[in-house]
Amino acid sequence: MNFRKKGSLVIGLSGGIASGKSTALKAFEKLGCEVICSDTLAAQNFNLLKDKIETHFNTIDKAQIAQKIFKNAQDKKWLEKLLHPLVLKEAQTQIKQNTKKIIVFDIPLLFECGLEDSFDFTLCIYSDFNIRLKRAISRKMTKEDFINRDKAQMLLEEKAQQANLVIFNNSTRKDLEEKIEKLFLILNNK
Repeated sequence: MNFRKKGSLVIGLSGGIASGKSTALKAFEKLGCEVICSDTLAAQNFNLLKDKIETHFNTIDKAQIAQKIFKNAQDKKWLEKLLHPLVLKEAQTQIKQNTKKIIVFDIPLLFECGLEDSFDFTLCIYSDFNIRLKRAISRKMTKEDFINRDKAQMLLEEKAQQANLVIFNNSTRKDLEEKIEKLFLILNNK
């Protein structure tokens, strides 16, 4: 799969749960970049496939499904196999149709899916475990749920090692936004 586009710089954005990916994506969007969120695309496709999903999980409640997939690797693989191809194809279409100079695709499982070579470069938003845990709990996620979800992904340290660029986000939202703005200015002057 290739997300590169002539005339544009396409960035694959990744990170761990509560590391600041959404904040980074919003910062890029405020700066005028095109942004694509895999979670948004997954939610749209979830609604299209809800009959199939309900048959498999005996529920359509996203919170219940999330608990099931983060406790059962087979259920997680089944749902990923169903949704990921549709999400990636839709993102590819959006990238091809876009005319902006910088396009940022937020894809948490970028490295798990082996897509790191599909972008012009990859960016990992990195935050320490305890900081991410505090952020997740402040968003009403339980400690157990956070740990289960975090364990279901590649270690954040591994993502950071594989990324072309890492932005450390152990401070404030404003600090992360300033770092994204500095990166944007560097990329825009290429």
